[in-house]
Amino acid sequence: MSEDKAPSTAGSTANATFIQSKTELFIRSIPFEVTSTELSDFFSNVAPVKHAVVVTDHEGKSRGFGFVSFTDADDATKALEECRKQKLNDRLLKIDFAKPRARGDDKEAKPEKKPISTDVVEKRRPRLIIRNLPWSVREPKQLEKIFAKFGNVTDVVIPRGDNGRMRGFAFVTMRKKSHADIAIEKTKNLKIAGREVAVDFAIEKNKWLNNAKDTNEVDESESEDETPKNEREEDDDDEEDEEDDENDENDVDDEELKDLEKQNFAPTKTGLRGAPTSFTVFVRNVPYDATAESLKEHFEEFGEVRYALPVMDKQLNQPKGTAFVAFATEEARNECVDNAPATATTSLLISDDVDPRYVFDGRVLAVTKAVEREDATRLATASANERSKLLGKAPDEKDKRNLFLLNEGRITANSKLAEKIPASELEIRQKSYDMRKQQLNKNPSLHLSLTRLAIRNLPRAMSERALKALGRKAVVEFAKEVVEKKRQPLSKEEVIRSTKEKNSFGAVKSKHGVVRQSKIIMEQKGTGSLGRSRGYGFLEFRDHKAALMGLRWLNAHEVSIPEILEGATEEEKKSLDLGDSKKRRLVVEFAIENAQVVKRRRENVMKSRVAGQKRKHDDEEGDDNDEEDNEEQRQDWKNKKDKVKKSGKKGNMNKGGQKKNVEEKPEPKSQEEVTRLVIGKKRKMRKLKKGK
Repeated sequence: MSEDKAPSTAGSTANATFIQSKTELFIRSIPFEVTSTELSDFFSNVAPVKHAVVVTDHEGKSRGFGFVSFTDADDATKALEECRKQKLNDRLLKIDFAKPRARGDDKEAKPEKKPISTDVVEKRRPRLIIRNLPWSVREPKQLEKIFAKFGNVTDVVIPRGDNGRMRGFAFVTMRKKSHADIAIEKTKNLKIAGREVAVDFAIEKNKWLNNAKDTNEVDESESEDETPKNEREEDDDDEEDEEDDENDENDVDDEELKDLEKQNFAPTKTGLRGAPTSFTVFVRNVPYDATAESLKEHFEEFGEVRYALPVMDKQLNQPKGTAFVAFATEEARNECVDNAPATATTSLLISDDVDPRYVFDGRVLAVTKAVEREDATRLATASANERSKLLGKAPDEKDKRNLFLLNEGRITANSKLAEKIPASELEIRQKSYDMRKQQLNKNPSLHLSLTRLAIRNLPRAMSERALKALGRKAVVEFAKEVVEKKRQPLSKEEVIRSTKEKNSFGAVKSKHGVVRQSKIIMEQKGTGSLGRSRGYGFLEFRDHKAALMGLRWLNAHEVSIPEILEGATEEEKKSLDLGDSKKRRLVVEFAIENAQVVKRRRENVMKSRVAGQKRKHDDEEGDDNDEEDNEEQRQDWKNKKDKVKKSGKKGNMNKGGQKKNVEEKPEPKSQEEVTRLVIGKKRKMRKLKKGK
């Protein structure tokens, strides 16, 4: 009986070791102030944690790495994928599956395990497995090129998981076993794309387990939690030093970033996976300066909130303008989603009757349910198409009139900035918004300019020179505040939009700097002369990027006296009336333009450019032809003198001029010479007129 049970015990132990490697995670880059309890709480938000520990030294200080165990392999996989995308104390963790190792001091165990893989490999084709493979390796040709140095490669397989994700390993089949032996020997410490990989013979799982039953007695203590953990605490310290400089290929790739916006981050309970136990919503149009605390506080109006999580761009380390909010009850989640404002399908204008609960820092939030993983690909594709349309890409351009810019710079009564602005100025802003919205709805030929700003509430003493200087200052100060982390930078879509607009008409390099033109509208008296300023004007910037920077800095900016007097002479400063110039906050918006007028203006500019280039070309060509005509004239005079010398006749000063020979006739000139002379005379006359 005991002999019959022994193999099954060994097999179960080996199987337990395999399961443990898939249920325990090795965590690196842990902040030194994080305790084991905090680490356990962090992973508990995703799945139930069996045990968590932060490894410490002999003085009790954290060594920066630890282990987290789960009861289920699926929970460990989910925690590995999702916790890589979250920060613990403002730091991203480096997470991998823990690798069970044999005891370093058990010298007798190692010789016994070597025959396992060798005997089995003799019965198999020479197939190699490459573990710890970087996710950048996606094509079989990349591995075939590397392993062809050691022999003939017959096949390369790179397995993929759900949704086409890379799984981090690959199989390479060699033609001969001798080639495979050479490959294993030569690929020790091999690095691919900067990451060290492990190369070994591939063994089928069932054969490996059966062979282990017959040839090796597996120590049952290896399946317990303490022994592998103690081994790894010793060995993984060296691993941490070796892998600190490696590229973090296991974070997430582009496809996972798309899934991150769609999937549900709320924790699920064991035994209930797949059930609707997570009441999470996905929020768009979130301000870039929103924090988890401010979002949680805002959404608590609908009910108890478990957590709020703004989504970060992994490459730029900047907010993406989206977030996940998990409610404690389904009723709170449904109330938040059901009452959310409907998204317009044909217009990007925001309705005025929006529920204040969906307005966050002046932005109307778009709220939807967080979808399941299988719908992520479809929704990600739809979102990509929508973003392409918003950028104005052909052939299906949607917002050719740039109506999305109507809300740029708008300050609503519920925003924080409204607390600093008097009610009278808020009323001015609302009236301006309503008027502009009405104009755009009535006249389809009107659109919003990408580079021209309309500025209201200007001090009447401000000149066009001072306004232009203020526009330049706005762009510079915006850039400084971005560097000092006081302001969010422009998004990638805004920068792309600016580049597209700059290249759309083949514009030449501006000679006017970042601000091309400033204009203040003046009152006109009955006599036709200009009076004082009417309090509003326009700024034309070099490109859309500069216009956005200028608008966001100038909007609600309180104009100072030095800014008003910028560029004025001493006499002008004395004559200026600064009585109504105190505490004026600017109202800045993108200017409304007529498409037909802009088209005619652009055509006139292009015509003037072409005409100028043509005149310049004619003048240069005329100079060359004039030199040729002068040379021909000099040659004609020389020929005449030579003829006089040959005749031997000279004039007499006393007797007057020599009598002309009536019979002599001048040589007739060819038609080409006559044409050249006429052209030369005309060009000389034209130059004389220009000189006057």
